[in-house]
Amino acid sequence: MNVFIYDAITEKYKKSTRRFEERINALGLQGKIIYLQSIKNHKEAIDQEIRNGAKTIIILGNDQTVNLIINILANISENIPVFIVPIGNNNNIAESMGIKNEKEAAFILSARRMENVKIAKANHLFFINNCQITNKSTNLKIDNSYSIYSEKETKYKIINLIDKESFLKNIKSSPQDDVLELIIKNKGNDISVFPIKKDLEIKNDQEKILLDNSIEIDSPVNISISKKTISFIVGKERFF
Repeated sequence: MNVFIYDAITEKYKKSTRRFEERINALGLQGKIIYLQSIKNHKEAIDQEIRNGAKTIIILGNDQTVNLIINILANISENIPVFIVPIGNNNNIAESMGIKNEKEAAFILSARRMENVKIAKANHLFFINNCQITNKSTNLKIDNSYSIYSEKETKYKIINLIDKESFLKNIKSSPQDDVLELIIKNKGNDISVFPIKKDLEIKNDQEKILLDNSIEIDSPVNISISKKTISFIVGKERFF
């Protein structure tokens, strides 16, 4: 049984949602729909659907929706396949998975091409794509061996699942290994890349760290690859 999880954003983009539903119906891939805004306890509801025999979790939303559901699944079940239908804006994760829009999503779902993806951890939270901070006076400690500090405004991005910007710049990164990539970019657009094999600590008293382009958390943050792996249904044009 397919379980479709609708974020509130689907109400704003009804035409896009309807186009996806029409293709799903034509392909005979219907299932149960859960509306996040009508559920008080998201974790309990999703856990119940998995215990009831859900075979695939299909997320209709954006990066924030995906981050929410992955943080739930990481704590209850890593065995159920996940598929993302990008709705609205801020859909870097779906694009990295090779899913550009809701028009082609139904056909990618029907093909069921799956890849295992390791998820990363920032303190007690999980993320898939990346985490980043842009500010002066950010202190990074890498693999408990050396530190990086800059008094100039610098962008730091820690990549697990590579996004389009980094992919086009030919930066190599895979969510299937045990290594994160730290990208450092200054105002002059000079870029340096460092592998993170154990963990990375970020400290900045003035700026929050952004997870998956959607969730902000306070410093200090310890970042590492978790031991958890989730299977995603992906498109042929994925970035990994």
